Amino acid sequence: MKDSEFKALPHCVGANKIASCGTEVAKGYKPDLTVSDTNGHLAFIFECEQKTDRKSFLGDLIKAEKHAEDVREHPVLVIVMQLYKNTTAQQIADHLRPYAKWIARLKGRSLNLTDILVVSDEEYKHSVEATELLGSQEFRARTIPV
Repeated sequence: MKDSEFKALPHCVGANKIASCGTEVAKGYKPDLTVSDTNGHLAFIFECEQKTDRKSFLGDLIKAEKHAEDVREHPVLVIVMQLYKNTTAQQIADHLRPYAKWIARLKGRSLNLTDILVVSDEEYKHSVEATELLGSQEFRARTIPV
């Protein structure tokens, strides 16, 4: 799915609020979507990837973690990816897992990101069509945790 298509979806945020949609949230950092909770705290960071370049997914993780640390928040990172016959959401989650553990070990504590979830763009669209609230059990059932 193209970034513009992803950004135009009617994301099911409930009482939360879309805080940014492709705009710069920190110098040089423009996540595809961020969502704040009812208290104004960063709740979700979304990155939508069209390519299966594993370095892009790693960059998503590093940039989101740095931003979360800089703003002292604990959001969930959701990576929405286009599937290809040689790349699945499970493969990307498995690829990111050792890097997330390594970053946490370097920091000497857990990540600021409370969760890292990978979901196919088709599953994400189905979630939106089913009006599943972001973070809900139904939504999470469609994702692969890192």
